[in-house]
Amino acid sequence: MAEPLETDSSLLVVILDVNASAWARSPLSLDKALQQMVIFINAYLALNPENRLVVLATNHSDCRYLFPSDPASVPPEHDIRVYEQFRVVDIKVLSGAQSMLAAQVNGGAEEQQSLISRALSMALCHINRVSESSLGKIWSRILVLSAGQDSPRSYVSLMNSIFAAQKMNVLIDICKVFGPNSVFLQQAADITGGNYLKVDTNSEASLLQTLMFTCLPDQYTRGILNAPGNDIIDFRATCFCHKRVVDIGYVCSVCLSIFCKLAPVCSTCQTKFSFRLGRSDSSQSNGKPSPSTAAMSTLAIK
Repeated sequence: MAEPLETDSSLLVVILDVNASAWARSPLSLDKALQQMVIFINAYLALNPENRLVVLATNHSDCRYLFPSDPASVPPEHDIRVYEQFRVVDIKVLSGAQSMLAAQVNGGAEEQQSLISRALSMALCHINRVSESSLGKIWSRILVLSAGQDSPRSYVSLMNSIFAAQKMNVLIDICKVFGPNSVFLQQAADITGGNYLKVDTNSEASLLQTLMFTCLPDQYTRGILNAPGNDIIDFRATCFCHKRVVDIGYVCSVCLSIFCKLAPVCSTCQTKFSFRLGRSDSSQSNGKPSPSTAAMSTLAIK
């Protein structure tokens, strides 16, 4: 695999979690977080004129592109004090996020679970399309600004996206703004070689500081920096039957589906299981079952 060079261009895909229900509980408001994110985006574009940018926004019911989008949505204005590309990006990102907030509807019990897996799939599709059409090498990475909870129902699609990003050599950086650590996003950062960062929301400028010092360096610069690591990573999975995170579960040996309770039939691949009861030598000699017969049961596949 080719090593990144200092002159190589980068493609950054930013995924913004604009779930109003999740941000309502955060000490850092969504407006201030978006303003700091825009400053970070402008700094990224200023590093290299060949750098490319894509911004997506997601909540519990929708996922859409904010940049690039329809150029007609930006009102024409000439201001010599503002770089034109910065102005276009700022307007599209801020106005697009506000329109998603205005259109958000009540999602019930799962309204704090954003569609991160769908956004990652869209990001990887765009990265693959750009990589195939580009003449030179482009090093791609994804930055996720998360404030919502994990969605166990999207565990399979999220893990598929994570392994696809690993195969494509795409780094996934995670900035967790509020709430408990995300089990699935921790795994995404660890598997792809990115950074998982828990932002201190007690300080309003902590998000911008985290983005500038940790998420701004590209692949080449990260090779000469000592980035903060995450020593404690939760590798738990979610069961396929009740869609909840489990510590210990049962795995189908055919399709590798995970279940929190033992079932006679795999609900994913419909494989039927049967139980063989083993007997000890003493019990077989006298013809009486051993008291520990049930504990010696084994699992077989028809």
